[in-house]
Amino acid sequence: MKHTSLTIIILFLFNLAWSQDSDKIIKSFIQIGEVHYEYIGYNKSELYRAFEKLRDNTDLEYLVELTTHENPIVKCYASWALADRDYPQLDEVLNSFLAKDETFTIHTMDIKDSEKLSVSFYHRYWNRLTQQEKEKDEKIQRLDSIILYSPNTDWLLTLRALENRIYPQKYHPRIEELAFNERNKSAIFYLSNWYKAEYHQDLKTALIEYLKDTEFENVGVREYYQVIFELLNFRDEKTKAVVVNKLRTDLHWKNDRQRFISLLQDHSIYESDLQ
Repeated sequence: MKHTSLTIIILFLFNLAWSQDSDKIIKSFIQIGEVHYEYIGYNKSELYRAFEKLRDNTDLEYLVELTTHENPIVKCYASWALADRDYPQLDEVLNSFLAKDETFTIHTMDIKDSEKLSVSFYHRYWNRLTQQEKEKDEKIQRLDSIILYSPNTDWLLTLRALENRIYPQKYHPRIEELAFNERNKSAIFYLSNWYKAEYHQDLKTALIEYLKDTEFENVGVREYYQVIFELLNFRDEKTKAVVVNKLRTDLHWKNDRQRFISLLQDHSIYESDLQ
């Protein structure tokens, strides 16, 4: 009986001490006001050490509660802890973040940037998986399903979800909607990669409209090349004329000139045609 009472007292004191420590950690998250990755410069971040302590010593129920905290830094670190500990209901966390997708400052090495809660949380779990695991892992499948059907999804999450696997037929209506109604570039390329023959005309129309409407200085030369590559593979003279006209007016392709010239020559288009 005395032994049992002593054990209860020790556990009570331990829990009290940890409660005070966890409160200090949460206050430090709020005070610093940014999320730190493991290393800042060449040194391990003290804030990240505090996160590890919170992750490894806090029960799951309290971590879930912290994902609803008023401060986005606390929410982020709590969600990272749940991802690291393979919490079964990660999809519920993602749903709550997408409902109000707050942005915060994230600091890694010598770089500071802004990031959304949903993006940071998703990548915390996504980065733990191999490509083969991304195709079959049940938790990432549930996350990806939410991403595809949510109206508030960041473009990067949609890209990740569509790169992770080939989806069964039941997903096709939603992916078609993303590609042809919402002109989502990732959905267009997904269908072009896997179902080009089935969606031949719709894909050509969507890619032409995307090409015409996009200022590639804003999205990058790599994406410019992808769109041109896909359109030229239709081997259609009218489509080729649209490509040539775009290249004449949007000169961002010249930032990767040799690669474009090589592609164009494969389709009997020469730099003199772009003058």
